Amino acid sequence: MTKHRRTRNANPHDPPGPEGRRQRPVHADSPDECREFLEGLDELDADVIDGLVGRLRADRRERGPESGNNEWMDGPLDEWLDNIDHGRVDLDEETMATIAVGMHEVLAMRDALILSLIVDRAACDRDTLMTILSRPRTPPVSALVRDLMTAAFKDDDGPDMDRCQAGITMFSAMACLMPLSMTAQPFAAIAYILWWLGDCRAPVYALRSLAADEDCTLAAIVLGASERGLGPACSCT
Repeated sequence: MTKHRRTRNANPHDPPGPEGRRQRPVHADSPDECREFLEGLDELDADVIDGLVGRLRADRRERGPESGNNEWMDGPLDEWLDNIDHGRVDLDEETMATIAVGMHEVLAMRDALILSLIVDRAACDRDTLMTILSRPRTPPVSALVRDLMTAAFKDDDGPDMDRCQAGITMFSAMACLMPLSMTAQPFAAIAYILWWLGDCRAPVYALRSLAADEDCTLAAIVLGASERGLGPACSCT
C-alpha cells in the first residue's frame, strides 16, 4: 500500500479543487470557517469506504499489525500534526477518510490522535505516537501511555485550546464523511477532548457515539465521568 500523502497546490487562495482537496485552510479559531467547512462535506460513497477498510485489513494481514498500522498512518499522522500545530484544518477527504477508517478498525490510532491533543509535543512527539499506534499492546507502550495520561491528568494548565479545536473540527469532518455505523470513534474522541476541557457538550457527543455503537467503551467512560462530575485537573480550574 502506498503512503497516503497529497500534493498541495501552489496558491493557497485558489477555490476548492478536485477530489475533495482544499486550497485554503480553515482556521480552527474561526467558528464561521469551521461551520462552512463542515457544511460542505457529504458522506462518502460506500464503495470508497469499503475499499479503504479492505485495504487496511489486507495490509495488516500481509505485513502484520505493527507494520500495517505504521504504513497506514505514516502520511496522515504527519498531516494531522501539521494542522494541529498551526491551529488549522487542511486535510483532504481522502486523508480524513483514511484516518477515520483507521480509527474504526484500530482503536490505538484513535488513542494516538487523542494523545497528540492533550499531551505536550515535547513529551509525546511524532515517533512516540507512531510507536503507540503500532504496538499498543506491548507492556512498554502500555506503561508509556499510562504515564503520559497520568501526568496530563494532573496538569492544571491543560492542553492548548487551538490544537484541541483543530482536532475537534477534523474529527467532526470525519464523522460527516463516514456512514453512521462508523461515526462512533470520531464522536467518542470529540467527547473525550471536550470532557478533558470541562466542556458541557461532552455528554452530548458521548451519546452520539453510543447511538452509533452502544459498545463504544470510551464514550461510556466519558458519559459516566461527566455524570459524576469527574475530570482532569484542568477541567476544574
